[in-house]
Amino acid sequence: MKRKIIYLLILSIISLTLTTGCFDGDELEGSKITTTVYPIEYIVKRLYSNGEINSIYPNDVNINEYKLTDKQINDFSKDTTLFVYNGLTSEKEIAKTLIDKNKDIQIIDVSYGLKYKYGIEELWLSPNNYLMLANTIKNNLEELSSSKYAAENIEKNYATLEEDLSSLDAELRNLAKSAQKNNTATIVVAYGAFGFLEKYGFNVVNISSETSITTAIKNNFKNNTYKYVFVDDKDHVADSIKDLVDNYDVQLVEIKTMTTLTDDERNNNDNYLTIMRDFISNLSNIVLK
Repeated sequence: MKRKIIYLLILSIISLTLTTGCFDGDELEGSKITTTVYPIEYIVKRLYSNGEINSIYPNDVNINEYKLTDKQINDFSKDTTLFVYNGLTSEKEIAKTLIDKNKDIQIIDVSYGLKYKYGIEELWLSPNNYLMLANTIKNNLEELSSSKYAAENIEKNYATLEEDLSSLDAELRNLAKSAQKNNTATIVVAYGAFGFLEKYGFNVVNISSETSITTAIKNNFKNNTYKYVFVDDKDHVADSIKDLVDNYDVQLVEIKTMTTLTDDERNNNDNYLTIMRDFISNLSNIVLK
């Protein structure tokens, strides 16, 4: 009788254990997840915390000029369990190279169903676009983890991220509406990707090419109708933009494109949200003056 009771008790414990998911293994847990640009790294870290997550790019590099060495490629191919990249860029070639060296690497192409009009950076500079990118990563992480409880945690983290991005999106839209009422919704940009602000209600004047700086635009700077130019890097602007600064007392406003972060930004715990809030604050100070 005692043996029967003990046996039934053991069965109950096993049943309870299986029901509560203690054997519901997370296949990604403890794995090494490698990402490309910082905005992708940020999303993966926000959604999933059971693995080692790092970018292939060092801090503060120009990703268009940076080339991975053969040793780096070999090291990544050996250590990486999951590679998360943007298939709308040359990153797809990196993914192909890694898979050629290691067929077991899982991949997530964050660009599925996405496209851009102005520049690749609008996929994350626009909070609305960034949320769609995050949704793609969320769905793939849930599928790859093969764990009900990991999926629930990812969903919970996604809901928090969605709130943050929806708040940023609303701030940009409300700012554009206020600027329209104030007749100050026109902004001048020297980097094509910043054209995404048109979708939020701003009137964007793009002077990223020398030929786009017409006499009419120069006159608008001369009479102080235009006072600011948004650039992606204050230290590396075209000569045509430098001429505007020298001749018309133009002020340059830097928008961080966030493809990578600097050492200082990481040490200061800056992240996507803090950088976007700084950008919206700077934009507000200009268009609502």
